[in-house]
Amino acid sequence: MKLEGKTALVTGASRGIGRAIALAFAAEGAAVAINFARKREKAMEVETRVKDIGREAIIVQADVSNKKQVTTMVSKVLETFGKIDILVNNAGMSKGMDILELTEEAWDRVIDVNMKGTFLVSQAVAPHMMDAGEGVIINMSSIAGMVGETSTAPALHYNAAKQGIVAMTRTMAKAFAPTIRVNAIAPGVTWTSFHELAGGSEKKMLERSKDSLLGRPAKPEEMATIAVFLASSDSSYIVGQTIVADGGLGMP
Repeated sequence: MKLEGKTALVTGASRGIGRAIALAFAAEGAAVAINFARKREKAMEVETRVKDIGREAIIVQADVSNKKQVTTMVSKVLETFGKIDILVNNAGMSKGMDILELTEEAWDRVIDVNMKGTFLVSQAVAPHMMDAGEGVIINMSSIAGMVGETSTAPALHYNAAKQGIVAMTRTMAKAFAPTIRVNAIAPGVTWTSFHELAGGSEKKMLERSKDSLLGRPAKPEEMATIAVFLASSDSSYIVGQTIVADGGLGMP
């Protein structure tokens, strides 16, 4: 198993890509801390699945944009498992909104959860990884942050945050190397409830994914396999990179 004996903290792990990553990590031998913000029952379902696989799991509630809650979350994970070998900054949110109608409140909330949250959780976990002498951080970007996606649901604030995460990934990689390897994943249209929650629809998601070279949305599990790769020794010489997994959607 590629992650035997490792402990992972996955933010936003109660659904979608985060859920798939938590389950994939467990299948590869890792104990998993499952972060959620609101839907406890969904997080508990993931916890049960991880334990059914035969791995240790806990659920930890925290709004990743709140430093106090992040500190409490990280402390609970360390108290339970004694270490955090892998951090996946997956928690994110968006809400499609026309640029000229985008409110300051909506801008702040999306930037806070996606970009500030990535910063706060990384800042809280990295010192423990440095003390341990090794660690892996995986940030979740998006193809939307690279191509200025608007067709599913206009989201200037979300796109800006996801491009910001690419820059954060590079900077963190330089700051933490060689002890901590930091990389990112930039998914394309992925078959989860996220796009609908962001103001899109299943129909729009299917229409947009037809523009990709593969002609379909990704499955969350396809992103999870990339996360396993980046978390394991298989990617031991990859650092500071953003792996684009968009089915060719962003091809010029």
